[in-house]
This record gives sequence, C-alpha cells and structure tokens, in this order.
Amino acid sequence: MTEQRERALAELGRAGVLAAVSWAWATAARRTAMDYDPATGHDQVWLGLTAHKLFCDRLDRVFHCRRYHVDPDGELVGRDVLGDGLLSGELDAMPSVRPGVVLRADDHSSPGWRVDRWRWLVTSFPYEGVDRISWASKTPTKQRAAGRRPPEDQFTLFTLGESEIDDSVLFIAHAINSDATDSECWLGRPRSTEGGGRPWHWRERLVEPRPREAGRVWPVVGAPTGQRGVSDAEVQLKRVAGTGE
Repeated sequence: MTEQRERALAELGRAGVLAAVSWAWATAARRTAMDYDPATGHDQVWLGLTAHKLFCDRLDRVFHCRRYHVDPDGELVGRDVLGDGLLSGELDAMPSVRPGVVLRADDHSSPGWRVDRWRWLVTSFPYEGVDRISWASKTPTKQRAAGRRPPEDQFTLFTLGESEIDDSVLFIAHAINSDATDSECWLGRPRSTEGGGRPWHWRERLVEPRPREAGRVWPVVGAPTGQRGVSDAEVQLKRVAGTGE
C-alpha cells in the first residue's frame, strides 16, 4: 500500500492538485470561522455544512470547474469572478492549475473531481476522528467506494457510478472543531469498516502551502487531461507515522 500512496502523492503533486486542495480547505475553514456566530444560533451542524459547501466552491475555483469553468484554450475567468467572496490575499495565494487538468466528476449527489486515473470524493468527519470514520454511516455512494479493494489486490477496477469510468477512488476528508479555531484535511484511500478495523488503507494530512515571498508568483502547473510534460508543484505534506501499510 505504501507504493500506491507514494504514486498517488507524486502524481497528484505534479498535477498541482495537492497544493490546490490545501489552499481550498484553508480558505474555506477561514471563512467559516469568520462567519461563525453561536449567538445567532450557529452550531456544529452549521459549521460542518458551511465548511463543506465552501470547500467544494473553492475546489471549483482553483480547478476552473462549474461556474468558474473555461475552455483549456479559451480566455481565463476574470479575477473579479475568481476573487468574489474570498478574503483579502486569498486570490493571490491561490495556486495556478491549468483549466482542463482537473475535471468535475460527481458520483450521484457526492461532489467529486478527477485527474487522469485518480478520482476523489469529499466527505466530512468529527474533528480529531479521522480514524473513527464509519463508512457504513455514509451515503451508499461512499460506502460503495470505501468497500473497493485497492488496485494491487484487484486488477479489474471497480466502476463507480453510472459513468463507468474506471478510476482509483480516493477521499478528501475534512473536519472543523466546535469553536472553529482549528481544522484538518486528509487525503486517503478508504478501507471498508465492515467487521471493524481502521477506515483507511493509508491517509495523508494536507497543510496549507507556505506563504509565497513578496513578488513571487505561483507557477502554472499541469496540462489538460491527456497531455504530458507537466512541471512539479510544491506542496507541504505532514506525514503521520503509522498510517501506511
């Protein structure tokens, strides 16, 4: 399983995905914390739902999907559109990923994205409970994805959803604590929790990219699906001991 983890992290890193996801979660969590107001009735449910929706919105922004979509050879979305609703400095910090590198790939009602052979869905979990996720409590779509054996154990890849696209399915799991002062975001390969055991074959914590130096611009990374020769994208990853198999 270590080999698959290293391959996934290397390929997603080169495509600019890891830095982009880290930015998307960091900005979503910050905005959620800023808007959180227990006095007006906000609670943990509001926190979780708001963070999830903002996270998906930020992922669409950085990957140029949905209302931020542009043709790979077309004119880029204006900064006024990309920056609308972001906090000061967040647009400038957004990694640049070429349009068409990452595509929206929902499975039924579950938000998803894909690049080359990798596909990922987004899920939430209770803060500090990443290893206590019960996939049985998730939607049928996520239960089905988590129940798959990894590619090393199964040469015919499982077909996820009605699109019948054979992808290696990962999960991005996110959480925010009860007072919105801390959060976490993980990328991992789900493992069925039927019969007990850990919910991950492997998992990797993603942290926000380092602030860039004044005047320094993020490189545009990646090429539209099907093209090669992309440049490496820097991303910070916090290794968590004992999570690989």
